[in-house]
Amino acid sequence: MQLIANGFSVPGSRHGIIIDPANKRCNIIRFDEFTSAPVLNLKAGVIIAGKEYTLPLCADGGNFFFYDQRLTPCTMSVMGIDPASTVKLELSIAVPFRPRDNAFSTTPVMGLRLSASKLKGQFRWMKNDVKVDDVEVFIEFAGDAITVEESGADSIDMVFDSVKTVVNVPESEGHKERKIERTPVKQRDRIVVTDGVCAGKRFVKKVKLGGAEDTLALSWCTHSAPLLEIKHTPRPFKYIESFKDLDAVTTWARKNPSALFDNAANVDGIVMNNNCAKSVNNLFAQTLHAWLLDSWWVVEDGRDWFTVWEGSCYYHSTVDVEFTQAPFYLAVWPELLGIELENWPDFSKDGTKCLGERGKGTLFLSHDMGRNGAVNGQIYHHEMEVEETTNYIILLYAYMKRTGDKAIVKRKKDILKKYLAFIEACDTTGNGIPDKGVANTIDDASPAVQFGKEQIYLAVKTVASYRTGAEMLTMLGETKLALRYKKIAAKITVIIEKKGWRKDHFVTLLDKSAEGVVNAWTGEKYDLAEIPGWDAAHIYTVNGQAPLDMVGHDLGLDDVKIKKDLVVAAKRCLREYGCVHSDFLNSMMTDVKAMEGLAGASRNPGWISMNMLRDIAAFYRGVDLRYLADRYWDWQTTTNSQEARSFFETFNGNNLCFYPRGVAVWGYFDALAGLVIDKVKKIDRAKKPFAGVSVPRMFDADWKKGKAKQMVS
Repeated sequence: MQLIANGFSVPGSRHGIIIDPANKRCNIIRFDEFTSAPVLNLKAGVIIAGKEYTLPLCADGGNFFFYDQRLTPCTMSVMGIDPASTVKLELSIAVPFRPRDNAFSTTPVMGLRLSASKLKGQFRWMKNDVKVDDVEVFIEFAGDAITVEESGADSIDMVFDSVKTVVNVPESEGHKERKIERTPVKQRDRIVVTDGVCAGKRFVKKVKLGGAEDTLALSWCTHSAPLLEIKHTPRPFKYIESFKDLDAVTTWARKNPSALFDNAANVDGIVMNNNCAKSVNNLFAQTLHAWLLDSWWVVEDGRDWFTVWEGSCYYHSTVDVEFTQAPFYLAVWPELLGIELENWPDFSKDGTKCLGERGKGTLFLSHDMGRNGAVNGQIYHHEMEVEETTNYIILLYAYMKRTGDKAIVKRKKDILKKYLAFIEACDTTGNGIPDKGVANTIDDASPAVQFGKEQIYLAVKTVASYRTGAEMLTMLGETKLALRYKKIAAKITVIIEKKGWRKDHFVTLLDKSAEGVVNAWTGEKYDLAEIPGWDAAHIYTVNGQAPLDMVGHDLGLDDVKIKKDLVVAAKRCLREYGCVHSDFLNSMMTDVKAMEGLAGASRNPGWISMNMLRDIAAFYRGVDLRYLADRYWDWQTTTNSQEARSFFETFNGNNLCFYPRGVAVWGYFDALAGLVIDKVKKIDRAKKPFAGVSVPRMFDADWKKGKAKQMVS
């Protein structure tokens, strides 16, 4: 594949690297914002007949004739070829990602392997006039803000500062003024050679060409003091349960020199055993890498706090972002979602903040848990009351069904009841559909999509919340309350199908009136008879359905209309890199100071992960949108071949990059196989909506042994 910037990190441990071949540099991932992460010159090269050749990962590197690159879920590799000698140099970096193995996956070590080999025959038609039988490969670490120290016969230390940022929003000032504190945090990493020699500050190895593979192997270790604030107290990283200090980490690395690459062979072997397009496999790897870059995992007196940054926005565990990522959790590692479901309600808010007296006795959920280096409460500019509250209920249900964990629902009974009561109170017209607290996460969209009353998007999520909430309440013995919510859900469903259907698609809004609609960014009230774009086709009808498809919960909407809507909206909203929010060209663009660093102003932007979530719902219904993955991948290579942006969520405007939400694509395998797992009802089936599909069943894979069942149709 073409050279692109890419990066990943040890899950939750803030230990990673970004490579940026186009700009000949790397960055160390720790606590910094991505665009200001410490610059690393990683000089990885080979000496051929007395001349040094290096990969384009340092300021003076990049003198090979030809380059190539590979991505897998657990690794990334860069290759360089010298035609005259036919020597190929390959640098591979691995992280310990092993789903559902907390201790191994958080081990704060990255593995590096540098190998040299000889091509069989010529490179193209170029002369092979440099004859060599052996070469020397080498790796050096340097940077203007990095001090490299010799630390032992087999290791060096890298000392540098990483910056912790804490953003506080005084309650008295609402979300208008942010107090930002930035503090340098001294870091000491140790790089140990496990195959090769540490020669001063350079790692080297003589490699004989033409024989068995021989590599220079390094383990890059770290260990940090408690940093992430949980309710204003810094807490230690999860790996403290296995490693008390840096020496303990390096001891593990010396004893387990091949562990990371052995694991990569097993995990990658499972995931890549499929017959999907190469673009899909590349997206699996790249989106996981971005998610890893954003992950944090700390412990608070025995309580786990797993959170994920919202990419370049740096919010912790934004509920709607995690909702979009739900297919990944449900397919691969549901326990991580379980941790978030335990912790999110700590940041619930009184319903009266949104509804006044009408909201008394109710609660709604915050948009996020904090930002940057602190989980101290929501930092986002405004609330998304109905959306985030419905998201929680749907996720709670889907998690319970996939895992069979009914205990969490029992623990959250009071929260569940108050969340449902809030959603009900947000309907002031009596038709069951919320018309208050309806600003949503699609924060660069047209007013109709973003602020409009009685959105189809939120109406469907409301139906989902009432139906799933009712089922959980019945399980908890609250049958009378459950019946009430079932009736409201049924009423909304009728309205959606009668009022929301327009010829061949579901419209954006059930209520086209602008009366009472407020721009959440500016506070402006719209004085219009109708909101432009209210009847546009859009990709959000099934947004609330996708996680429920994975556990076999049908919302009762007309399946024929849903399929038609999927096809029509995909066609009308399609642009170069995927589908935009709706087919309406927005001329009412907002661009105010409050949006800086959060959202952009553009006529018709699109979000890749929202396309992916839509695709999953489509696959479960036999609607084939697989051809779109090539477009999603084209956008990633277009951006990252020019600058380091990791998974770039938005196109046609906005700047949501380093985004974790692309891991939604990890739900493709289950959806393509029609896999439904409901451990509560003991349902485990695959409808197989498409012929000729071969994908792994990841949910109960034996990742340690590299074994998984194959779903074939």
